[in-house]
This record gives sequence, C-alpha cells and structure tokens, in this order.
Amino acid sequence: MKKHQRQPKLFLEMCQLLLANKLTFVLLAVTLGSALAVVQVTHLTRQQLIEQDRLLQKRDELDLEWRYLLVEEEFYSQHARIEEVARTQLQMKRPTSKEEQVIVLP
Repeated sequence: MKKHQRQPKLFLEMCQLLLANKLTFVLLAVTLGSALAVVQVTHLTRQQLIEQDRLLQKRDELDLEWRYLLVEEEFYSQHARIEEVARTQLQMKRPTSKEEQVIVLP
C-alpha cells in the first residue's frame, strides 16, 4: 500500500461533491463572501473609531488652548494693567485740568 493511497483525497472529494451540488457551492461562496465583507466592514469601522478618537482629542486640546487664550486676553485687557503699562513703560500721565485744551471744530 502506497503512502499517498492511505489518505483519502479529501479535498478532491469535497470539490467533486460541491460541484455536483451547485446550490451548495453557491451558498458556500456567498457565505465566504459575506464573511470577508464582515471582516472588511469591521476593519473600516475600527479605523473610523480611531480617527474619531483622534479628532475628539484634538478638539479637546484646541478647546483648552482657546480657554487659555481667553484668560490671557482678559489679563492683557484689564484697564488697570493698561494704565500701569502706559505710566511705567511709556511715561504717560493723566493730564490735569490746567493742561487740558478744548478744541472746537467749525
């Protein structure tokens, strides 16, 4: 008895059986196609979720930066700070009533 004859040709027998029953073959092909489609859709869904997480993280970072900018804007726009900068850095002072001049436009 030869070695290759001991084992039945299972694959060939399965192919012959499937080709003999065309409906079973079509159903097997559709099932395999459906399984591959499920794998592909799952992969695409995971990629979309990863992208969504990345965008949400980016949004949170931008929101935090915007809040810092608002605080910074409020700090720099305070009247007392502007007056102090004008007095110390630009040597400006409030005019007295004697220094004020009224200009009347025609």
